[in-house]
Amino acid sequence: MLFLAIMGLIVFLLALFSVIYARQTGGGWKFLTLITVLSALVTIYAVVKLPYWPYNQSQQSTRKASSSTSTSTSTSKSKSTSLSSSQVVFNEASTKRAAATTKLNEENILKQLQSNYQSIGTVAFTKSTKTYTITPTNKKYVKSLKTIKSYPSQNQKAITTITSNFKSLSKSLQKNLAAGYTIQLLQPDTTDKTLLSVQDGQIMTNNFK
Repeated sequence: MLFLAIMGLIVFLLALFSVIYARQTGGGWKFLTLITVLSALVTIYAVVKLPYWPYNQSQQSTRKASSSTSTSTSTSKSKSTSLSSSQVVFNEASTKRAAATTKLNEENILKQLQSNYQSIGTVAFTKSTKTYTITPTNKKYVKSLKTIKSYPSQNQKAITTITSNFKSLSKSLQKNLAAGYTIQLLQPDTTDKTLLSVQDGQIMTNNFK
């Protein structure tokens, strides 16, 4: 704008002198007058738009502030989006690690139970129901269970011992895994009938009675 103001002023002065000279000599002065007026308007416009005036400084400050705010907002949004994405990735990774740890613990406990109860039967784990199932296969143990079930009143001590052992085992599962895991003993010679089941130290099924 400063350059335009200077050029406009020069043109204005030249045109003004030309008009004065034309009037004195009797030449064509109307066209030169138009040039003078136009150059004066351009000069005034350029001078008004110079950045030195308080009004223009205020406008520039406002534009800079607006631009700064816009940039800051964009940066904040970008950081927020980046943070949200990082949080999602972190949560997914944490969930996967927790799931892997739980699976490993479930498998280790299954192996331990299979080792501890191999003399009386088999042990299996159903992940969907969080249930460890003991299936009696040892003939002597199967016979003992059948006798206890057939004559529960004469075998209360044996029933109490078995239920106490399963309660302790259930509490151990709760401590080493989490709440909601069940340990059950199937009835002899069956694959789907529960003789005793315990969850979180509480008896859920007791068919000894």
